[in-house]
Amino acid sequence: MIKRVCFHGIIACLFFGSLAAAFYYTKQYVEREVVMATEPATIVIKNKPRWMSDFLVRRIAATARPAGLHSAFDRQVLVRTRKALQANPWVEKVYDVRRAFGEKPGDTIEIDCEYRTPVALVKWGACYWLVDRNGYKLPEQYEPRDVPKIVTVNDGIVDIRIIDGVRRPPPETGKKWSGEDVAAGLEMIALLADKPYAQDILKVNVAHFGNAREPHVVLITKFGTEIRWGRTPSESDKDPFIEVSAATKLDYLKKIYSQYGRVDGGQPGGIDIRFDRVTYPSAEPAGAIRTAAGGE
Repeated sequence: MIKRVCFHGIIACLFFGSLAAAFYYTKQYVEREVVMATEPATIVIKNKPRWMSDFLVRRIAATARPAGLHSAFDRQVLVRTRKALQANPWVEKVYDVRRAFGEKPGDTIEIDCEYRTPVALVKWGACYWLVDRNGYKLPEQYEPRDVPKIVTVNDGIVDIRIIDGVRRPPPETGKKWSGEDVAAGLEMIALLADKPYAQDILKVNVAHFGNAREPHVVLITKFGTEIRWGRTPSESDKDPFIEVSAATKLDYLKKIYSQYGRVDGGQPGGIDIRFDRVTYPSAEPAGAIRTAAGGE
């Protein structure tokens, strides 16, 4: 009886020992051959914005890609990837970072983020810096010779405008460019963004922002002429008796463009749209802009 019990005990030990050994070697095989990466994970950007170039996609992926080889079960890889994305100046918010299956488990990391869309080039000194709609400085810097390629896109459509005349130097990359003048320029760019008749306008000059004797904002056209806009919409809302409303100014520009095919009405000295009728420094054609804008 005792021998039988011992025999069965030995059989049981061998059986469970074999299972443990099989589990151990299987686990080692899976970790080494299946879930252990043989090369760094591929970064896939989900919901890529239309404006984002392939070059920028590669740059963001390079900063997010974890260094070295890791197991598909290593959660810290995802944590480090998220931190790297949060520190990237192009990324406004990180929604999701998760593993995906390409050829092997975990060989791909998918990222879903909200990105800072470039809307303006801010001029400082001899250089131009990209900023997003909230004024955060992006990594890209351009020389004057490169500006025409950035300001216009296909078919000559204005995609990014210039803000000129700011008083404060650029902050560190990823930080917000402070100053009411920068904010005023961005406010005007947002206002003009969807207006077909504003395609002639390439630059927002804020050099006189805050000066009671000068127009706070001057719009510069592709013809080199000026449109004296004046106060921004937010300023006009606070004190509506100094200048006409932003809606009235936009209506002026729309009517002028409709009649003359140019947002400046073809006036070599530009136009002033701050008040109850459009004025202009040049003498010819007499009364043309006033009539087009609904004045005299």
